[in-house]
Amino acid sequence: MYSIIETGGFQYRAEVGKTLKVPSVAEAAVGSSLELKSILLFADGEFISVGTPVLENASVKVEVLSHDKADKVLILKKKRRTRYERRRGHRQGYTEVLVTEINVAGKSAKIDPQVAVRQRARIVALAKQKEQGKPLTRKEKIAADIAAGKQPKPVRKKKFLKKIAAKEG
Repeated sequence: MYSIIETGGFQYRAEVGKTLKVPSVAEAAVGSSLELKSILLFADGEFISVGTPVLENASVKVEVLSHDKADKVLILKKKRRTRYERRRGHRQGYTEVLVTEINVAGKSAKIDPQVAVRQRARIVALAKQKEQGKPLTRKEKIAADIAAGKQPKPVRKKKFLKKIAAKEG
């Protein structure tokens, strides 16, 4: 059993228990449920229902698992022999959702609770893995040193050093 849904200007094949990466849904908090009403097609093996343009009395319930950004897409513009080169990057935001229920004209399918628990655990594990690979910021390093009982090194800036050199000599 599956349905074709439309969200964020894109169409997706939604099956119960599967995760989808849809364009960012900013108003949805992680763990909340959304109900999508824009169902274009529904199929359950022997019966296919196509909307004109959408199906009436149809909905897909999804649970928001996480918000994140996709991989960076690099844009390069270059003109030969003119010393012109421009590089830009862009990371598109997305929301990962878990399809929990499909309802169409009296027919419905719900997710197995074990599948939902596994998907949530997968998201938590990915978040921990991402945190481990992230280097500490200067503030975090200073806080860790203070917690360990060390005195942090003073910040030395170039302007400060230039002023001292000017005064001395």
